[in-house]
Amino acid sequence: MNQIINLDVTSLSTDAAGISRTDRGVVFVQGALPGEKVKAEIVARKKDFMVANTVSILESSSGRVKPKCKYYGHCGGCQLQHADYETQLKLKSEIVKDSMTRIGGFKIENVICEPSPSFWNYRNKAAFPVQNINGEIKTGFYRAGTHRLEFIKFCPVNAKRLNDMYGKILDGLENNKYSFDGYDEKKNSGKLRHIIARTGINTEESLLSFVINGKLSAKNIKSLITLGNSARPDTLTINHNSKPGNVILGTYTENLLGNGLISERLGKYKLNFDTTSFFQVNTGQAEKLFSYVQKLSGNSKNILELYSGTGSLTCYLAENSNSVTSIEEWKSAVKMAGRNLRENNFDNVETLCGRSEEVINDLDRHNYDCVVMDPPRDGCNRNVLEAVNNFGVRKIIYVSCNPATLARDCKILSQHNYKLESIKAFDMFPQTAHVETVTELKK
Repeated sequence: MNQIINLDVTSLSTDAAGISRTDRGVVFVQGALPGEKVKAEIVARKKDFMVANTVSILESSSGRVKPKCKYYGHCGGCQLQHADYETQLKLKSEIVKDSMTRIGGFKIENVICEPSPSFWNYRNKAAFPVQNINGEIKTGFYRAGTHRLEFIKFCPVNAKRLNDMYGKILDGLENNKYSFDGYDEKKNSGKLRHIIARTGINTEESLLSFVINGKLSAKNIKSLITLGNSARPDTLTINHNSKPGNVILGTYTENLLGNGLISERLGKYKLNFDTTSFFQVNTGQAEKLFSYVQKLSGNSKNILELYSGTGSLTCYLAENSNSVTSIEEWKSAVKMAGRNLRENNFDNVETLCGRSEEVINDLDRHNYDCVVMDPPRDGCNRNVLEAVNNFGVRKIIYVSCNPATLARDCKILSQHNYKLESIKAFDMFPQTAHVETVTELKK
């Protein structure tokens, strides 16, 4: 039997576990909030820490609430539904502050976390893995830290249109109308890997895609079209991905209905994206974040943008500058960025296709007075940071979805005499432990 102990929780980890520091070491307590006293069961002992599950709340935080979703605690999509929204914002501010001080070595008194315009039904994209369970095809979301499915019928953070489409597809699969088999990740077998649903919050357009492993017969394609049409999307596609592993999307997408695209509006800009395009999942908050980055870029005349995606932030940067050079490695995103920039009447942007750490070495280092970068969760390659320093740009704006790698990279830049001028968090992902952060550094 595992040990049961009482713990005082003082802070929150980046994955939303409560942190308790005891004379026997640090304990990460699932389901606990800072300021609470809990009875917890030790479920794992590591060299430097222990992991525990909350058994009961002895003294509750004033910010604790009843989770809205009946799947909460099983589904791994959300981590903070047991905290009210004001508490969530405070916790995310502390997560960013802790990373920047502990990892980055910066002295920061306070971090403001900008609230999301909506904290339910805000997500414009969802990816549902599909598996065979006991001979039946099942879909839903993964449980926390696993690839075991939690079968769900509805998600309160997904936009209504996503829930509507998912419900129609679920009905078709559960009623055994179609002879599909779900994907087995260990064996790389089974045809249907994922269901991708996307919507434009402001345009109300929708896209549905089936991620397929291997070739399909004409009969199966016809069945997919029938299944997809039941959800009435504006665009229906098949994405082909036969590579082993847990990467969701492949590089080739086939259109079944529509032109393969949907559009969204961010502020004054209309933006197109496809099945594989990266696009911020919270449309309303993306507008606020991009406007803030535009304000920080100020009177910069020549901007270098790294990890530029489909050109959504690029439009904001190009509005007040003479020129923007953007770098993106995903080919379809580069193509989409070119289309978006043309349709929004920008002719002052050059978009280059390639990895930032490679393309950046071929650029004229004297051209830029500002660098804007929005890398993936792993942060920037060290070569990128060294190249940016060699350019001698006066201003760097770093957008990050991972406070730890942000702090690491900002520390490297500070060693090259860049001073942290400002930092602000944006709650791009309400009900989760994730947070977006924008930092401004000046030479």
